[in-house]
Amino acid sequence: MKRNIFLTLLVFVIFSGCSLKEETKMEDWKIQNDPYYKHKKSQFDVLSQNDRYETIMLGDSITDEGSWDELLNKDTIQNRGISGDTTSGVLDRLDSVNKNIQQVFIMIGVNDIMRGKEVDEIYANYLKIIQTFRDKNIKVYIQSTLYIGETRKANFNPKIEELNKRLEKYAKENKLVFINLNHILAPHKVLKKEFTFDDLHLNGTAYKLWAKEIKKYF
Repeated sequence: MKRNIFLTLLVFVIFSGCSLKEETKMEDWKIQNDPYYKHKKSQFDVLSQNDRYETIMLGDSITDEGSWDELLNKDTIQNRGISGDTTSGVLDRLDSVNKNIQQVFIMIGVNDIMRGKEVDEIYANYLKIIQTFRDKNIKVYIQSTLYIGETRKANFNPKIEELNKRLEKYAKENKLVFINLNHILAPHKVLKKEFTFDDLHLNGTAYKLWAKEIKKYF
């Protein structure tokens, strides 16, 4: 208990005197030291030698909450989403990718944006993630970062739009597939109310539409 209080105070003291760049690094530190992140990452490490899987769904809570094996009717899919994760967090756990993985569907970035990271940094991290998979000859599908709903959108959606534009351009220039799920779930640049209960995460109808959109790539 005393140790936890000390760590909390230490983080507060460090955080209070940080620049914006240092603050975002501190946010990454907090996320990657969150028990949920650490438990999930350790589980992925333990399961990294399982050779039966061919596809990874990679991302944050929006991926984490999907029952992908059932949604896609495939038993060779690994769910590698972690709630609260960021591009930095994903980079920190790519060493657990099994050698038999053939393709990966990525959606990440919204937590970076909501925690104040600039698009330049998010995009740079994203490219490192993509390159890691390409170096392993794993086919990369870039899924658009989803817009946030009306009550949460604040100043986040313009940054989400900027990130998606950069990713789509990169995909086109490098012959990768960019899957724009916002055309379906957020056609007016705001996540539709019929697809969410909290203006951020997705309900069953949304996941069904998402799965339908990517089935063609299996």
